[in-house]
Amino acid sequence: MKRLIFFIGVYDTLDLFTFELKREFENLGYETMVFDVRDMAQGLKRLAEFALKPVKAVITFNNLGFNMELKAGKNIWDQLGIPCINILMDHPFCYKNALDQAPQNAVVLCTDRNHMRYLQRFYPKIQTVGFLPHAGKEISGAKRPISERGTDVLYAGNLSRTFAANIMPDLSKYTDFDAKSICKQAYQELIRHPFKTTEQALEEALNAAGLRLSEEELKDIIAELHFVDLYAVSYYRERTVQVLAEQGISIQLYGAGWENCSWIHRPNVNYGGKIPAEEVVVKMQDAKIVLSTMTWFKDGTHDRVFNGMLQGAVAVTDSSGYMKEEFSGYEGPKGQEEELLFFELEELDKLPLQIQELLSDPKKAQRIADRGYQKAKNYHTWRARAIELEQDLLMQI
Repeated sequence: MKRLIFFIGVYDTLDLFTFELKREFENLGYETMVFDVRDMAQGLKRLAEFALKPVKAVITFNNLGFNMELKAGKNIWDQLGIPCINILMDHPFCYKNALDQAPQNAVVLCTDRNHMRYLQRFYPKIQTVGFLPHAGKEISGAKRPISERGTDVLYAGNLSRTFAANIMPDLSKYTDFDAKSICKQAYQELIRHPFKTTEQALEEALNAAGLRLSEEELKDIIAELHFVDLYAVSYYRERTVQVLAEQGISIQLYGAGWENCSWIHRPNVNYGGKIPAEEVVVKMQDAKIVLSTMTWFKDGTHDRVFNGMLQGAVAVTDSSGYMKEEFSGYEGPKGQEEELLFFELEELDKLPLQIQELLSDPKKAQRIADRGYQKAKNYHTWRARAIELEQDLLMQI
């Protein structure tokens, strides 16, 4: 019964993850089917044929196919008796409606341990939740030495301010409290104390306003006001890149939303706009340093870090609880060699010197890159995640 169903068809990044995971499961002896939501009729036809034999599970990212129904009010996975493993690459508060309607046999996995705890608190009906870190994709072929690479620093990621404005609800509908003031307080708290989670900042602001909310009410309000998270992410994401640009460090920059930044036309900044996820990984092959910022994941991971390592670059990222446990950086145990370089959002003024020291010492950079590559190769590939899923979940189903 080693048979799995995967979903694709909305975001190229998630499709990249899906095909990597699919290939690794096939290497482990699984038969797989891919449901492309861009052609629902064909997908349902293939599903009907595939499900004639027992299926171990559905594996999907960000709720794709999670809430499918053939009969109103009847989740298809409950009807078919197939467990649905839903891997969230974003915070659960982005997906309240989907999670409220989760199938009875749902498994929801998060790439941040705080997100897992959020699910355990606010979605107790989802019986199985867990933590599954991101993974990286390695492009085959010899890795060019750091000294022979043409890109000093590569950063690939979107600025989400425009999207944040688009998902902002009508704050005037809240008559029991000043929602605009709550959002402002939470945002300012995140900027002052970027180690805090968004749900923590929002809950503290609501409590300070004297509100006494049930868990269900609090869950609803956090989900409605989570756009604050995108503003905080964008603030620090821009500052991280800007502080390097203003020190004259050469940066290759990709992603949507950067075109309106006041410093974007500096001669040391080469802005390439938004490019496909697969192409970003290819670009990393020529990067000495792959710079990353977590998407406000304070106890989790980002695939950008692992992708950079697996292409032989030095990964430089802001820290998280999980990453500090897993990797040795500048805060690693005494005498332990660095596998990447951490920086703190509260101390961004130190980042340019850290980067300049790496660029001026290619031998040191190479040592870090080599150790980072080996660590990612051993523990943070999609093969490692497939094995983890099989041992921890699929063998128990």
